[in-house]
Amino acid sequence: MRSFYSLALTLRRPPVDGAHQIRQTPPGRIPSFLDLTQVDAVTAAIRAAITRGARPIPSLGPRQSDLSGDDDDDESGHPTDQHLWYPPIQSLQVGDARLFVSGSTERLRELVRRLPDPTLRWSAVRDALEDDGLYRLSDVLENPWILKAGTDTFTGPCELTNESTMIWVTKLKTTTKLVHLSKQEIYEQNWESCEELKEECFAEVAGQCLQQLLVVACSFSDARWSDGHISQQLTVFDAIVDVLFNIQDLHFNRSGEIAGIANKMVNAFEGVILGTSNDIHGSNESTIHPATDVLIQVLDFFRRNRDMVQPILESGGYNTDPCFDMFNYWLSKLKESAEIMFVEKGQRQYIKSYLDECWVALLIYLDGEYLKKLRRASLDKFTEEFFSICDRQMTWKVRTELKMEMRKEIVKLIVPKYGNFFKALLANPSPRWPSRFKVMWPAKSQKPVYTDRQLEQIIMELFER
Repeated sequence: MRSFYSLALTLRRPPVDGAHQIRQTPPGRIPSFLDLTQVDAVTAAIRAAITRGARPIPSLGPRQSDLSGDDDDDESGHPTDQHLWYPPIQSLQVGDARLFVSGSTERLRELVRRLPDPTLRWSAVRDALEDDGLYRLSDVLENPWILKAGTDTFTGPCELTNESTMIWVTKLKTTTKLVHLSKQEIYEQNWESCEELKEECFAEVAGQCLQQLLVVACSFSDARWSDGHISQQLTVFDAIVDVLFNIQDLHFNRSGEIAGIANKMVNAFEGVILGTSNDIHGSNESTIHPATDVLIQVLDFFRRNRDMVQPILESGGYNTDPCFDMFNYWLSKLKESAEIMFVEKGQRQYIKSYLDECWVALLIYLDGEYLKKLRRASLDKFTEEFFSICDRQMTWKVRTELKMEMRKEIVKLIVPKYGNFFKALLANPSPRWPSRFKVMWPAKSQKPVYTDRQLEQIIMELFER
């Protein structure tokens, strides 16, 4: 039986008719299948397209750190007011560049088609290559933008800054684009009755890169995320969904894990919502709960990526609606936060804090100096701010028993003082208001005036819509 070495030498001999020889290439030796210069040029074009297409997506509103007076540090992994979105892989244009040396794919076919055993085939390919010849994308070690096993590992969200996040996104999208380009070049070859051989060639050229894409995607989806890194999480998950969608139809080992990774990403977002802080920093009534801010950004994520996320999940039997799940987790979080705050403060203290925060400031227009110097402008200012508060709080969801108690306390605080001011205004007409009728029925150019009874009716409708 001939040794493998002698068999390899036989394979290296060029065809008799010379039809498949590569010009200026010594018989039996192949410099490289991958054209490293072209690979670098294509990589540069991909990176340029990614950079040009990046755009910021703003957050819902001021983050809690903004409200507390702390400055954000974009390089520390703390929350920022926006995250970056990068263009989809399919839109990245690289021109007419080719990854393989001209004519090398024909030589590749001649080398591998003669041996039925795949192991012998690719051993022969490796033997036929010169010392620095390459045929696998993962072997292009000098290119830092192609993911490689052992060198590209993600240890956790705390390592992420805006810059490192951009680097990860670029590597993920660049590697995926190169994989697709290599498949395109292999499959466009006119290899009659050799479709299986094309699949085998593609698996050898791009297989390790595909494996590494899944390894990295798993490491991101398995990580413990928090709202402190939501901007980086959204940016990376945007890229991972794009990667998974673009490789889901490629046949390779572990391709069945793609749907599971997408489902773990959904779970990771749910974990962030449930893990948001219960403490709303500052005392501003309009402060947005961190879970609400995260929810809206996550819902926007699924809106942008619905056409990719849903098919991936369904391919793995995950018949779920991520947006519906997010709403449920958000409601659970708000309920948890409300119960904690309620227990900590107690109902009476809670109502007092609420009145101090929202309503006490209105009294300045109804007593003190304003009561001594009665002016219609004071009434107008009170009315304007009163309805501004009511409009904001009309749709608040409050437990029935607490709702009635809060209404009564607001009435007790506001209505008597308003009634006194209103009566004093009627009893002391000025030259500008010669009679009580001017107050009761103001001119069309003036703002409407309400009695204390009308004010009470409006308050008793709070928290209803």
